[in-house]
Amino acid sequence: MRLLDFILEQLVNGLTLGSLYALVAIGLALVLGVLRLVNFAHGDLFMIGGYLFFLSRLDGRAPYWMAAMVTVLGMAVLGYVFERVVIERVLDKSWRVQLIATLAISVIIVNVFIYYWGLNPKMAPTAYASRFLQYGIVHLAAQRIIVFVVAPVVFILFSLFLQGTKMGRAMRAISQNREACLVVGVDPHRVAGITFAISAGLAGLASALLVPLYSVTPIMGTLLTFKALAAVIMGGFGQVKGALFAAYLLGVAEAMTAGFISSSYADLAAFGLMVLVLLVRPQGLFGRRVGL
Repeated sequence: MRLLDFILEQLVNGLTLGSLYALVAIGLALVLGVLRLVNFAHGDLFMIGGYLFFLSRLDGRAPYWMAAMVTVLGMAVLGYVFERVVIERVLDKSWRVQLIATLAISVIIVNVFIYYWGLNPKMAPTAYASRFLQYGIVHLAAQRIIVFVVAPVVFILFSLFLQGTKMGRAMRAISQNREACLVVGVDPHRVAGITFAISAGLAGLASALLVPLYSVTPIMGTLLTFKALAAVIMGGFGQVKGALFAAYLLGVAEAMTAGFISSSYADLAAFGLMVLVLLVRPQGLFGRRVGL
């Protein structure tokens, strides 16, 4: 394989990984920006979405679009219920209580899925994952093309939602001044529920797009949470656009490290890049410097 072909192949792998991290990270950044809460069970929502997609495929009999829709809608409902049952009770508590609560939920979810599903990876391939298209020297699975097309469209629609809808403006307002929103009649509990529904729905979409290319296991969510959190930190806390950019940066850095050095160092490259960014810009790539 020529060097240029190899670089392009790793770049494609990196952009695919970046799409995964981005879809998960913007949901995490949304919750952090609106509710000032870090959900350490967020990666487990992607894992649950992966199993839901696996079940929705009905051993390959159900159409891909139908399984994807069931996964996104099912995860949105689960996210809303999760906020009502767990998050609402700790939302006004200290960050220590929130951290312990979400970590505890993560541990419970992982162990329940290990008990029922075991540790063996589950595959949910689609016809698009095995159908390859070639353009010049670039050789791509159709599923990756779907990822590359759908992910940016979702980001654009998400930005339009935040800027142009009443609920989007309410989310932005609560992220800036929760007390003032209470005065003018914005219901923070309703906004919190919808925020978690959107966040979980994005995790479900990531599952529907990426699980056909990879596999799903009960323990995959923990590392994914920290990768998404690294993207959020790099982009600047609560900065959705920053998390998006940083997620793709992490994905490309991982793929290049795995391709040119070893896959054993891929995680080291991702978190090392986060440390390097924070050394240069402690406020993140798109964050604002805060000081006295």
